[in-house]
Amino acid sequence: MKKNRTMKVIFNVGALAVLAALGISAYQLGTSKNGEIIQEILPMESVQESDAKEDETKEEASAQADTRLVQAETDSGSITAGENLIQEETQTDVIKTASSAEAAAETGASGTTALNMAPEILFSEDTLMEWPVNGNILIDYSMDNTTYFPTLDQYRLSSGIAVQAVQGAPVQSAVNGKVLTIAQDAQTGTTVTMELGNGYQAIYGQLTDLQVEQGDTVKKGTTIGYIGTPTKYYSKEGSNLYFAMKKDGKPIDPIVYLP
Repeated sequence: MKKNRTMKVIFNVGALAVLAALGISAYQLGTSKNGEIIQEILPMESVQESDAKEDETKEEASAQADTRLVQAETDSGSITAGENLIQEETQTDVIKTASSAEAAAETGASGTTALNMAPEILFSEDTLMEWPVNGNILIDYSMDNTTYFPTLDQYRLSSGIAVQAVQGAPVQSAVNGKVLTIAQDAQTGTTVTMELGNGYQAIYGQLTDLQVEQGDTVKKGTTIGYIGTPTKYYSKEGSNLYFAMKKDGKPIDPIVYLP
């Protein structure tokens, strides 16, 4: 019995030893495997962290590149806008210059046209005038013999003609001329004297509402004024135009130059 018990004890102790050895080996094996797993896991995490850092670096680089691209596009846009603005300003200046040149040309052309259209003042014996007003002759020109003046009730020399006309009727320039004087005369009222060239002059009297001024160059047929109220020297004759001519300061018969 004792021997059997001893054998059981030895067997149990041996079994325990074997179990203990097996447990230690298993523990070492498990520890070794866990270590390898840990070692294997750690590099993966390091790789992931490295990849994350690389991704972040790439994102930063991409963001910086995008920023540079946007900045470049902005700068390019600014330069393009500036160039366009300069081009537009240049084109505007060119247009303004062209417009100024055209305006100057037009002004020059107008000036030339105005000069070309200026009436020629060159009266001669062959010049034919127009009647300044239409009407009957109330008093004829007469420097060789006296003629009767109804208002004065006397015979006098007449240096011009009195042409009947309605008060307010327009008076036209009988020929091209330049206004020499505008005067108030007791007998002929408001009187305009024009130089006709070559020593000839034309005198228009009994006027009102003048349309010309001293120094004006007047073309044939231009209205120079209107028939006014007759002076007291022509009260019986009624409203009329006093029209006379001179050559070198001496009266001449205007009828000779009228149609």
